[in-house]
Amino acid sequence: MLEFMRFQMLSIRARLLCLALGLLIPLVLAGFFNLWGFWKASRTQIDESLKRQAELAATAFEQRILAYRQTLEAISILASNNESRLALQDYLDSIVKTRPNWLDIQIINQNGEVVLSQSKKNFNLSAISVQDLEREAERENSFVISTEQTAGDNLRILSLALPTGDGNFVVARIDGASVSDVFKKLEFPEDNILAVFDKNNRLLYRSRVSPEQMSLDVGETPLLAALNEKREEAIEIESPYDKIRRVYGLARVEAVNAVVIVGTPSQKLYEPAQRQFIRQMLFGLLVAALAIAAAYYLARSITRPLGILTAAARDFGAGDLTARAGIEGDGSIGELGTTFNQMAEEIAHREEELKALDRLKSEFVSSVSHELRTPLTTIKTLTRVLQTNKISQPEREEFLKTIALECDRQIDFVQTLLDLSRIESGAYKISLRPADVAGILAETVEAHRRAADSRRLNLKFIPPPSDLPLALTDAGALRRIVSSLIENAMKYTPENRKITVSAENKGERIAVQIIDNGCGIRAEDLPRIFEKFYRGQPLSLPRAAETGGKFYRETECDAASEAAGVGLGLYLVHNLVEQTGGEIVAESPVTGKQSGTKFTVFLPVFLSGVSPDK
Repeated sequence: MLEFMRFQMLSIRARLLCLALGLLIPLVLAGFFNLWGFWKASRTQIDESLKRQAELAATAFEQRILAYRQTLEAISILASNNESRLALQDYLDSIVKTRPNWLDIQIINQNGEVVLSQSKKNFNLSAISVQDLEREAERENSFVISTEQTAGDNLRILSLALPTGDGNFVVARIDGASVSDVFKKLEFPEDNILAVFDKNNRLLYRSRVSPEQMSLDVGETPLLAALNEKREEAIEIESPYDKIRRVYGLARVEAVNAVVIVGTPSQKLYEPAQRQFIRQMLFGLLVAALAIAAAYYLARSITRPLGILTAAARDFGAGDLTARAGIEGDGSIGELGTTFNQMAEEIAHREEELKALDRLKSEFVSSVSHELRTPLTTIKTLTRVLQTNKISQPEREEFLKTIALECDRQIDFVQTLLDLSRIESGAYKISLRPADVAGILAETVEAHRRAADSRRLNLKFIPPPSDLPLALTDAGALRRIVSSLIENAMKYTPENRKITVSAENKGERIAVQIIDNGCGIRAEDLPRIFEKFYRGQPLSLPRAAETGGKFYRETECDAASEAAGVGLGLYLVHNLVEQTGGEIVAESPVTGKQSGTKFTVFLPVFLSGVSPDK
């Protein structure tokens, strides 16, 4: 049992911990699920934002390129209208002078020869070839844009070509750095990267790039491949230039078939999510700590009282009947502790009762042995004396009377045991009938007259009034009750004392009284005199008292106590009175006296017209 309780305590801790974790894990998972949903929604918003930024930058770049195209178209119109060479040259000069970023303007014929040109003197553009632009312009018969890089100055060149109406075409080359002016009015975050690629995937412009990075060919990277044929797209990838992982928004410039890219570092995007994740983790850990602490406290509030109860049960089981569970409270545990303590009290009380019962049984065996041995010894002794024939006739008669008296005593004792056995087994049948109480009392007193005379006791019957009604009782049981009370009185009444038996009408009941002026019963014994096997001690009589001119000593009551029976007489009387529907009351000392005992048996009056059967 104790091992089972220990196992249950461990099981309670484990179950509470599992309960805490069972509540915590779904909570944490729900938090992370919400965080994941928040991240996905935020990432979608970020992707859309970068697409819009890239589209905005593409629009601005497209507007600048269209402005360049308009200038080339104006030159083409002038050349097609056969304007004078001098006027056309002046126009080209004005363009180069008023537009610092325009490095070179050329008009090239069908043979690839420069018809007219104007360039900045501080730039050497002789290394730049226009054959590719020429062939592409002829092939598409449209405006084309491309990028080149000078060998010595690491200068990124934006090359523009537009066919004229007379079969020639205009080529303009512009400083690629001027593209930055296009994006100055776009208020993008400082850590964003903005780049422009031509249709050949060559870098035209990048907001932050070193000269040696300008020549990198990124045409085969997934960065530009992600756009494919779509107008806009978003992708997260590591930059081929600075190896920083970014989320890029891509937008296509349809007019010139270029691509504008806006990128922001992934770390910047992840920081809010990381902070949210950390907060979620801290919150989860806090909740876990609180849940475990609550589970531990709850488990302790259960297992600690159970531990106390287990220790008390162990000590109680080891024989310490004083062990109790010191558990207080109004809950189930407190109720369990109270129940255990009540059980322990009950067991301890029953243990005391069993000990007392064992003691009473031992005393009963001893008393029965004494009750049986003493008369038998007397009978045996007197029988041997009679066998000697050396006694006189008066002595012989006296001895025979004594033998008969002792035999009656034995028969009466055995009858008491038999009646008690029958009563407790339910075999003793009570039959309530109208009974003459006065007649039964007179007969019973006369039956005990010789025993009283032999003990020098004055047994007196006081006849009741002639109008005493009949009692509803069992005549045999009433005789047994009165007989047992007279015998009990004779045991505790010293010589030369008086025992009176009387009856009187008490309204609906008849009171039968047996009064003696003997030793009496101690006050502490009086409530228990009707208990089985209980033998009370008599009161101490005065050291010298006069009764009929004679004196007796206190030791006479001691002798009466020793001569008492086994504690069954009054128990038998009490049971018989209850079965006949009556009541018995004991009083000692008798009112107005210093000693003596008074037993009053109340019997119901027989009412005519009422069936006497139970």
